[in-house]
Amino acid sequence: MDFVQQQAKNIRKTYLLVALFMIMMVFLGFFIDVIFSIFPIVTLLMVTIATVQVLVGIGSGPSLVLKSVQAKPLSDDSFEEKQLSNIVEEVCVACGLSHIPKVYVIEDSSINAFATGFSPEKSAVCVTRGLLDELNREETEGVIAHEISHVLNKDTLLMTMVSAILGTIVLVQIVAWRTLWGYGRFGRISKGKRGRDSSGYVFLALLMIAAVATLFALLGRITVFAVSRTREYFADARASELTRNPKGLANALRKIARNEKMKVASIATAHLFIADPLKRKVNERHGKLANLFSTHPPIHMRIAILEGVDAETVYKELYEVKG
Repeated sequence: MDFVQQQAKNIRKTYLLVALFMIMMVFLGFFIDVIFSIFPIVTLLMVTIATVQVLVGIGSGPSLVLKSVQAKPLSDDSFEEKQLSNIVEEVCVACGLSHIPKVYVIEDSSINAFATGFSPEKSAVCVTRGLLDELNREETEGVIAHEISHVLNKDTLLMTMVSAILGTIVLVQIVAWRTLWGYGRFGRISKGKRGRDSSGYVFLALLMIAAVATLFALLGRITVFAVSRTREYFADARASELTRNPKGLANALRKIARNEKMKVASIATAHLFIADPLKRKVNERHGKLANLFSTHPPIHMRIAILEGVDAETVYKELYEVKG
């Protein structure tokens, strides 16, 4: 795989997503202005919100993500933590990354990890306590190489921005539906200039705004899911190249597949992890519908590619044969 080309592609995707986000927010603002004849008030408000959210995503996105999953800096108090710190340094040296990412731990018994950061210099790698307890050095090295690959591929740049953008769109959707619900429940019938009842018009207008916001939120989620699935395959490939040992990552994915879901993860952060922390069934399936709504490619397919074996065989091993 041409990883340099992938880096450039991810940067282009980031700029494109920001541009599309701005266009969507302008469109929604203009749509509301036209309906209520108040142009350009809402359009300017939407542009301001979009700009602020992008700047917040650049400056504070990684720290907000780490805070949301209750991550704490690595303390090096135990053998597992010292080993993790050494592995991160070794992988960074192997790939020529001059800046060592900060390492964080989530006190959760499940096995998972993610990387975040707008640039390699401000990147961070975060793992769960379950990963430290359950994976051996070879498997941990595979997972860390996978996460460092996200940093190298500029995936963290792309996904940090996508998370910020999607959060704004979802917030607009929630506000739109709550406004509609509030008006439907507490709104008063008002009279227009010609004495006509205008409450039905206002309700219909609010319904249209909520519907458009929901459509944008759905398109945003599908975009996030598509980007997330693609980047996992690239990170797997680069991790194998860095460690020269695809078996380590493959075995780690096996343990992750059989492990419990995370307690501190949410839908907003699920796409950042190496595997779905919420253990949703859609991420175990492969097909057109599953591809629309899954945040990660099926683990059995990733293992099959890493080991060069049949995907169906791995699927039966993971989900049909219980030891």
